[in-house]
Amino acid sequence: MLDSNVYKKKRYIHFDHRIDIEKVESYVTNGKKIAKHSFLPFIHYVSTFDRYIGQPNTEINGRPIKDKNRDIMYAGHLDNYIYKYYAEELNEKYNSFTRNNCIDDCSIAYRSNKKGKSNINFAAEVINKIVDFDDVYILIGDFTKFFDKINHRILKENLLKVLQVNRLEDDWYNVYKSITKFGYYEKEFLIEKFGTDRQIKCNNKSSYFDYMNEFRTFQRMYRCKKNDENFGIPQGTAISAVYANVYAINFDIEINKISSQYGGIYRRYSDDFILVIPKRIGNKVISQEEFRKLELLVRDISNSNKIELHEGKTEKLEYKNGEIHSLDTSKKHRLDYLGFVFDGKTVKMRGKSPYKFYREANKLIIKANKVKKEKNLDKVPYRKRIYGFYTDLGINRGTYGNFITYVVRAQSKFDKLSPRTDNIMMKQIRNRKKIVRKLDDK
Repeated sequence: MLDSNVYKKKRYIHFDHRIDIEKVESYVTNGKKIAKHSFLPFIHYVSTFDRYIGQPNTEINGRPIKDKNRDIMYAGHLDNYIYKYYAEELNEKYNSFTRNNCIDDCSIAYRSNKKGKSNINFAAEVINKIVDFDDVYILIGDFTKFFDKINHRILKENLLKVLQVNRLEDDWYNVYKSITKFGYYEKEFLIEKFGTDRQIKCNNKSSYFDYMNEFRTFQRMYRCKKNDENFGIPQGTAISAVYANVYAINFDIEINKISSQYGGIYRRYSDDFILVIPKRIGNKVISQEEFRKLELLVRDISNSNKIELHEGKTEKLEYKNGEIHSLDTSKKHRLDYLGFVFDGKTVKMRGKSPYKFYREANKLIIKANKVKKEKNLDKVPYRKRIYGFYTDLGINRGTYGNFITYVVRAQSKFDKLSPRTDNIMMKQIRNRKKIVRKLDDK
């Protein structure tokens, strides 16, 4: 029986109605039915968040400069259950494949067998390894628009390898086809036609349509957009992440061979990767020239696997004597990895993290004071939210706590896993009580 705590009913508005997994489990797990299942078009929107600016090669100082956009698509309610079920099945096969091919430690994002570990663990382990090596070269890189450029032919070939089949079963092929040759409607278009999700919910509706035949009529009148290219999968579905991991298996295997040959380490977190090569193997010393040749080899491997490296985010670094330098400029540098910044001695969170924490607290308190004044209230409203989200009183809030919970966990994990670095996460929010109290007194 599928766990209803894992297969949770979503609250978003889509073309079909929300439904409990218990009512559709026999359908979701029936391969013959999924082979003939008609997947609904996705709904597409752009998720926008701030990018930040700082001095070159220094900690980001926390000033937002412009928006960064990410395309997100979400599936119908029944479709979401199907994607989740097949993602779990594929993840198990993928885990077996990575173990058999010695890349289980290399691929670290979205892994069902790495529960209990997060970006904190992975960053601390890599940084500690760099310090242990003492004198290393570092290649850090980023895939350009990874999901958007996934080649369908390579993805299918890799699925066959991971599933250990010569041909995709009809249900697996139907799922694959729905993710590669997908249709979608723009959220803005649907808002124009039906109103916002809030407006729809205020009308006591939980879907754009009461019945599916109404949607089919709408679909004939307004054709959805389609991905007719031989590349690209939607980001945001329950199966997209494991598809992305499967797509990168050959890249992981080849780069890990390089890492093993030189006694180094290789890690890939979705579209971010890091390769650390010790300068000395026994009596052999690895020169800069040889390391640069390794970088070219990595680029060849990425090209052969239809993976494009982001030029602006691919860096060659050197760690020596407690300092990090860029090999291209010879200037002091910092390693920015999975949300943490390492300068050779000190580890801290990216500057944007505490900045956003204080900024959001400020915004909420300004709003609260404005409402207090407008409504002539005796007390500032939203106090529960303010103290729950932005003070130590909310550390045990809900399942995950608040940002302070994250910082406490990061400090503890780094102190344990990377004891030779100066870990100063808690120092970055040491004024939290004073600042939030000051904001609350406005």
